[in-house]
Amino acid sequence: MIKLKDLIIERIVLPDEFMREIKRAEKETGKKFKVPSSTKKLCMMAKKDGFHKIDYLGKPGKARKPESLMYQAYAFVQGWGHGKYKNKWDWRSDKSQPVLQNIQNSSIFSSLFDYEYLEYHVKTDLQASQVVANIRPGSKDVEPAYYLVKDYLNSFGTRGKNRRDDDILTNKVHWWLNKNKVETL
Repeated sequence: MIKLKDLIIERIVLPDEFMREIKRAEKETGKKFKVPSSTKKLCMMAKKDGFHKIDYLGKPGKARKPESLMYQAYAFVQGWGHGKYKNKWDWRSDKSQPVLQNIQNSSIFSSLFDYEYLEYHVKTDLQASQVVANIRPGSKDVEPAYYLVKDYLNSFGTRGKNRRDDDILTNKVHWWLNKNKVETL
């Protein structure tokens, strides 16, 4: 029976629950869950830039852990660092990842990768890291954060599809520009 509170309240996936489910799926399949090194590298770039510490308003908040398997797995299933998945649902039909297949077929944790808070923060952390990748601290005459984000999202044809994520990304880029004393136009 589905309870009303389950429909109203977003399910929070805690790191301990996540790791317990990954270990269970690894044990059942006999395979290890591996995140590509290119995805791990992108996560570490976001950490180096400090975006993992920034909340949705562009202010320092509770830090996420880009070195953790949970953060890297969320980046992996979103398609960061590889071209295997084109959208956030493609991982569900990937037969080459037996651990992910096991999790998807599990009636208990079929929503393991649907924790929206971590999903949008991982996405915007990695996007922000890419937006500022070619800007040096102390640079002058750089476009304001809004235009940097707008150009970045337009280049992928994703601008305006999710206003909340666009705003979060703009706030994170603005924070980085201020932190690194980048002078905007």
